[in-house]
Amino acid sequence: MPDLNLVEDAFFLARQAITDRNLNLVGYELLYRRNQTATAAEVQDHLQASARVYSLALLDLGVGQLGSGLPITINVPQFWLEQDDLFPTVTSKVVLEILEQVEPSPKVIQSLKKLREKGYIIALDDFVLTESNRVLIQCAQWIKLDTHDYGQEELKERVQQLKAYPVKLVAEKIESWQEFRDLEAMGFDYFQGFFLSRPRVFKGHQAHSSQVVLLELLQQLYREDMNVDLLVDTIVTDPGMTYRLLRHINSAGYMFKKEISSLHQAVVILGQERLRSMVSLLLWSKSPHRSSSQLPSILVRAKSCEELAKFHNLEQVQSCFTVGTLSNLHLALGMEAQEMAEQLKLEPIIAQGLLGKGIPGEILQLAIAYEQGDWDAMEQSPWYRPEVNTCFFDAITWADTVVHEMGKG
Repeated sequence: MPDLNLVEDAFFLARQAITDRNLNLVGYELLYRRNQTATAAEVQDHLQASARVYSLALLDLGVGQLGSGLPITINVPQFWLEQDDLFPTVTSKVVLEILEQVEPSPKVIQSLKKLREKGYIIALDDFVLTESNRVLIQCAQWIKLDTHDYGQEELKERVQQLKAYPVKLVAEKIESWQEFRDLEAMGFDYFQGFFLSRPRVFKGHQAHSSQVVLLELLQQLYREDMNVDLLVDTIVTDPGMTYRLLRHINSAGYMFKKEISSLHQAVVILGQERLRSMVSLLLWSKSPHRSSSQLPSILVRAKSCEELAKFHNLEQVQSCFTVGTLSNLHLALGMEAQEMAEQLKLEPIIAQGLLGKGIPGEILQLAIAYEQGDWDAMEQSPWYRPEVNTCFFDAITWADTVVHEMGKG
């Protein structure tokens, strides 16, 4: 990663997932705001601030890294649209979000056509179709609507009107799973909002046999008197877990001169905390309720908690990672968070952390504020510093690597 001075640039930079009807990821919206803790001298005019953020996305950090290989969306003011030569030709997908205030002048229309030729996806934000702006829809591939701006019947009419055009309709600012279901039935194609990071509990879920083994392992790993021999006996009942554990311990990251073939030795070397994390991620990967949009978010949250703890030289680094991992694990188990906590008999620091209490809990709340783009909550956290922006970028990179490795089998 480039050595960026994110303090000097004085920006918060985050991303929010956009999914399809099956909750598969189709992209991310880049969320940003100038850092309110910056001094007046550091805060530039709006266009210059936007330029610095776009520079981070398109040049320094790179679209591929910020979007994990998926499209990212960026808001574009009219002034930029009238200067299409400012936009480089892209190989990765970038969605340019055209704000509702943009006037469809001949210069803007010509610029949009050129940008599509350069490989950009054009999205219209909160678009209201009129005779004067009908030409804009001919340039667009996405139309985004803030669904809270409309009554139910008005929104249905708007959707039916826009479905006549070859565009993808994106519902923004969805806050609950019921809203998601209603908007899906209404005809929207893509979905975005806080609902993805909120509990979606499935009742009556019968755990798969491999999940039962992993849950039993997790319960053993949270016992104060953990028995290594009993742990090994449980692991061998799941060949997939045995294979992954030995493959992991013999990976390049450990650099042992001699291959580790003993499961008992592998368990001792990895230790209790690391095994907890591995089993938690395996539980998620085997869940019938998982979706591609949620796993990266869980990984980014867990690693962000760990990186924030390291940044502040806290003793609770592993506890912070565990709290981040467990904060959404109950979704994979089809149970309430409280029920999961009781089954695992979590140690007090972890249980309190999941409730947002104690140092791990405060770190977790900061990570959640980041992923939701809640800048005010971030600034109010006792653990926020402008420099911690790099913790989140490092977490995204790590999560991409883990998802890739998990996809290998």
